[in-house]
Amino acid sequence: MTRYRIVSDALSASLSDGAVLLNLYTKRYFSLNETGSRIWSLLQLQPTEEEIVQALVREYDVEAPEATRAVHQLLEDLVAERLVETTSA
Repeated sequence: MTRYRIVSDALSASLSDGAVLLNLYTKRYFSLNETGSRIWSLLQLQPTEEEIVQALVREYDVEAPEATRAVHQLLEDLVAERLVETTSA
């Protein structure tokens, strides 16, 4: 089972409408909207993609297929930016 975790080189700061992330290694910033910020906070628990989707479906007015697409895309982006990595649990 694949889980996701925040890399040690990633810093985050909350904003009124989301968050901004900084990779200390690459020196690149990445901004998140409110939902992305919630996903980032869930990543502190090293969840699976499905666990994140389930949380969003519970907390927001969103259907599972739409949440799945959005979560998958954001996780791909965060991995590509080296802010998040996968781990096997």
